[in-house]
Amino acid sequence: MGSLTFGNLRPEDDFMHEIGSDPSHNESMFFNFFDAEKKTGGFVRIGNRANEGHAEMTFCVFLGDGSLLMQWGRVPLEDKNVLCAAGLSFNVIEPAKRFVVEYRGQAVRIADPYELANPGKAMRNNPKVDVSLQLDVAGVGPMIGDREGNSKDAVIFLDGVGHYQQAIHATGYLRVGTDGVQLSARGVRDHSWGPRIWHSIAKDRSLWISFGPQLTVIACKTWLTGAETADQMGCLIENGKVTPLKDIVIKTKFKPDTYYHNAVELDLTDVNGRQIHLDGEVLSYAPLRHRKEGEETVYLGQAMTRFTMNDVSSLGLSEYFDAESLTPGLVEYSKNGAACIE
Repeated sequence: MGSLTFGNLRPEDDFMHEIGSDPSHNESMFFNFFDAEKKTGGFVRIGNRANEGHAEMTFCVFLGDGSLLMQWGRVPLEDKNVLCAAGLSFNVIEPAKRFVVEYRGQAVRIADPYELANPGKAMRNNPKVDVSLQLDVAGVGPMIGDREGNSKDAVIFLDGVGHYQQAIHATGYLRVGTDGVQLSARGVRDHSWGPRIWHSIAKDRSLWISFGPQLTVIACKTWLTGAETADQMGCLIENGKVTPLKDIVIKTKFKPDTYYHNAVELDLTDVNGRQIHLDGEVLSYAPLRHRKEGEETVYLGQAMTRFTMNDVSSLGLSEYFDAESLTPGLVEYSKNGAACIE
């Protein structure tokens, strides 16, 4: 596979880290995975909030029939040295190389994922189903990031937070009730540790697309609260070789009368001056949100998206994060039918 890391990372950063003194200290992993043939995929996440005494989990999987499996939870943190919460677990088998993702439990099967605009109603009014997910995950190319969280020169970074991402190939199965499907999925995983305050971000656009070992695209732009310009990070991973991006332009169209994105264009320029264009069509969309007393609500749109580049298509995840005060401006774009260029 070549070098296991890119940047100042070490393979052992795949394991858990010392817990900092900040009350918001978080250590989390996230895996997104998509089987283009089965039109099935999504993401799973566990975050340990050790200083708050709990762990968070999210299970979000889009199915080929257009429905969505959704479950989330917050449970007491029983062991700060593992990532395991409410039936979901992540295990590092070999750092930077091999991992196992498992979920055993229930999820709500939502026929129309847009119903999650009212999450309480959607979770009450749709049926619960027994779900099993087992994925053997292999790293494809190096872990890419910054372990100190203080280097804007890093290809992948979060201010003040250790953070990296890695392209993956996942094989296994998903069982829903008595029905099962074998998966051969591509995607990206993420690991971060340090202070995490969701409401410190005003807006974020994160897009992950894998066409196989020959090319994975990571493109992210983040506007911190009060900032006029975005931090951007991203790269191309081609047969294990990492080429950073120096410019990311995102053009978005929205579902009429909403801030839900339904079409995306990416214009990317790498550090060598090469230009790449991708078109993205949202196939299924989950409108999630994060609320905290005394803070502005933030909206998180997660979408299974078909990306096409040079007539070759694959599935990926497009994630849009917006503070509530910004959403009326996006709705105006949807009414005009114009693209928002960021």
